[in-house]
Amino acid sequence: MFVTTTDPVLEPFIVTVNNVLSLIAIDYPTNKLACYVSDDGCSPLTFYASVEASKFVKLWIPFYKKYNVQVRAPFKYFQLDEPMLSSTETDDQSGSSNKNGKR
Repeated sequence: MFVTTTDPVLEPFIVTVNNVLSLIAIDYPTNKLACYVSDDGCSPLTFYASVEASKFVKLWIPFYKKYNVQVRAPFKYFQLDEPMLSSTETDDQSGSSNKNGKR
């Protein structure tokens, strides 16, 4: 996958970083997926944002895998009022609080 950017003013670095993080979080075999960022504007801001994103992704991927998060794009996940969990996670939570068959 290629993520291209040229101008950090017209294409804010946060959009570029979110695209990269979303691509990295795709449920696809890691040996068959590569993500390349092409910054034709050679922006230091985009470079440092990418460095910080690489640090964040080391925390994000284990988090969404551990909690089985459905929305894997971090910017969308953190905009939600309530976290969206997979149906198995939701069933597990409702089953553990519903031991006597009451709600």
